[in-house]
Amino acid sequence: MWTTKVITATAIALLSRAIAILATKPVLLPGLDGLRSYDSQEAQHQRQVFFVGGNYQTDPTTNLTLFVNQMYTEQLIPANGVKHPNPLIFFHGAGLSGATWLQTPDNRQGWASYFLDQGYAVFLVDVVSVGRSSRLPPTAVTGAATVEVVEAFFSASEKFPTNYPQAKLHTQWPGTGLQGDPTFDAWYPSLIQVPVDNAATEEAVAIATCDLLSRIPPSFLIAHSYGGLFLWVVADKCPKAVQGIFGIEPSEPPFVNLVPGTSTPARPYGLTDTPITYDPPVVNPITDLKKVIVGTDSPANRSCILQANPPRTLPNLIDIPMYIYTTQSSIHITYDHCNIAYLRQAGVKDLTWQLLQDIGIYGNGHFSFIEKNNLVIASLALEWFKEKETQKH
Repeated sequence: MWTTKVITATAIALLSRAIAILATKPVLLPGLDGLRSYDSQEAQHQRQVFFVGGNYQTDPTTNLTLFVNQMYTEQLIPANGVKHPNPLIFFHGAGLSGATWLQTPDNRQGWASYFLDQGYAVFLVDVVSVGRSSRLPPTAVTGAATVEVVEAFFSASEKFPTNYPQAKLHTQWPGTGLQGDPTFDAWYPSLIQVPVDNAATEEAVAIATCDLLSRIPPSFLIAHSYGGLFLWVVADKCPKAVQGIFGIEPSEPPFVNLVPGTSTPARPYGLTDTPITYDPPVVNPITDLKKVIVGTDSPANRSCILQANPPRTLPNLIDIPMYIYTTQSSIHITYDHCNIAYLRQAGVKDLTWQLLQDIGIYGNGHFSFIEKNNLVIASLALEWFKEKETQKH
């Protein structure tokens, strides 16, 4: 009897000690000790996962039915409750998924947690055909960007200054930005397949996002790079549900894809591959959207393809507040002015374009939201959201 009591007391003491240790020390999975820190910087939140959009589709050959074009969505609610009326919906860039917003590859706080800490409801999506969302037909995706492309244009552009002049100014990547660096090696595996059929993806994402917006209050749309395509199609399809647009170097220039030394026709509707609403209406974009080349083309400052006068307007976008920023050393510094000029030409009334170097934020590349000063930049978005959250349009 006495022995049993002693054993029981000892077991309770050991259990209490173990609980105390676990409460103060990160738990590492077996075999992973030392791989990386598991001391998470994520904000406390409640999480729900669901799918929006999509439809049943029967294969006429097999007569079998699947559900396709749905979009994976995570709803993150701050543990201390929502303090702002407008949720935030995040669209990732090409070759990424919604996970890109959660934390940085060197385990600092990402934008999702930053805005959860500020009291925002956050929605992260994997756009249709990517990650955990339904794929379009298998031929509609291609492989991830190679290490060589990623190093040269995103993570270590300063080491490849001949690509474009501003590349040498890049200083904010956490680490060397090269294969073999721990931060790069933690980040690069997150790059996944890229949709090829932009038109089909745009249409499916617009339907899915407007489905989501029909269930929640008017929201701010935040997009990085390729995700910018979805800003325009969603805002065009359900403009009253969009509180504002925040672009992190969104998409490429109107009508063309630009890489150093080459240009390829793209986006026949200017900003998109799918039809959006113009006034006067556009029936055939090739003949109806008259184009003119503006500016002298150079590696540091690319010329733009804009509408010839008189330009058509984008009536569903003109009243939506927009904030777009461009970093000092991203390749987007060479051509983002073209998107800005196109939006202003098309009648957008409340558009802020911020060059980060003009407000003392230097050295960022295209992935600024995960670079060393990512939360400094996030604070710019926070102030703009607060300013626009009560604005009606």
